[in-house]
Amino acid sequence: MKVIAVSLCSVMALCVCSMVFCADEGQEAPARRPLILLTNDDGIESAGIKALMKELPRVADVIVVAPATNKSGVSQSLTYRGDIKVFKREVPEELNDLERKPLALYAVEGTPATCVLLGAGNLSQGRNFDLVVSGINPGSNIGSDGNLSGTVGAARMGADIRLAGLAVSSASGSKHVAQIAASLANFIEQVFSAGVEKGVLFNVNYPGGDPKDWKGAAVTDVGAGNYKINFRKVEGGEDASEPPPADKSILLFRAAFARAGGEAAGGTARAEIAAGKICVTPIASLSLPSKASSKSLSLTRKRLAGLAFFK
Repeated sequence: MKVIAVSLCSVMALCVCSMVFCADEGQEAPARRPLILLTNDDGIESAGIKALMKELPRVADVIVVAPATNKSGVSQSLTYRGDIKVFKREVPEELNDLERKPLALYAVEGTPATCVLLGAGNLSQGRNFDLVVSGINPGSNIGSDGNLSGTVGAARMGADIRLAGLAVSSASGSKHVAQIAASLANFIEQVFSAGVEKGVLFNVNYPGGDPKDWKGAAVTDVGAGNYKINFRKVEGGEDASEPPPADKSILLFRAAFARAGGEAAGGTARAEIAAGKICVTPIASLSLPSKASSKSLSLTRKRLAGLAFFK
């Protein structure tokens, strides 16, 4: 196992250079195949990312740059203090018989967004990434819930550095990841054929239940999330995960997740996934100027409407 140490300052500088170079597309011949940066927030050993390692090389070259350990719920936060260890991994044995497999795998001691910055600036093998794919997350990231998600945060970072980003999550948890990965690869292949707008991310959510019961796919608005989060005070006793602190000035609280109430607005991801549909929510990066943002979203929605995936 090879270990590489880098500083985030050098990573960000290289990403900026890459963004400038990408902007002048006339100076670089396009790669023969699209290049995907694959990451997640559950760690490089998770079932979801391994399913994507198997399926995505059918439609693009893939370089995996993912957290070494679980980094769920870290949103778009960065690891930037001190050196960041990067471990070069071998392709999993179960993928060795595939005709196409990932070009390289790296496990990073950092957040998902850090993986994207580091991968785009340092680990692209001299090429420019076309798309950041993050997932498969075991649990949905619907609507505003995506603001807290490391899965969505990685895809948003991709969009923020003027790549395209895609986050994929499943309401079935870790079930059916093989079918989801195959379905997503088909969607991405169609997206590449239609054209990808830089600075846009796709928040893709698959419904729960058996894949044979899915009711097709829909392009959705963001809308409200599935969950609300409260914090309750822990008084000790059987309910406490640790003994009450002797220092009475220390208070213990625990996060409690509950389903959001009320009816979901029509056309939102929350409404469509409840109807059993695969939800694709296009979102423009906040780094885009307002006019460019509106134009990119409009063009993206028009292109999505023409895909066979939604027929």
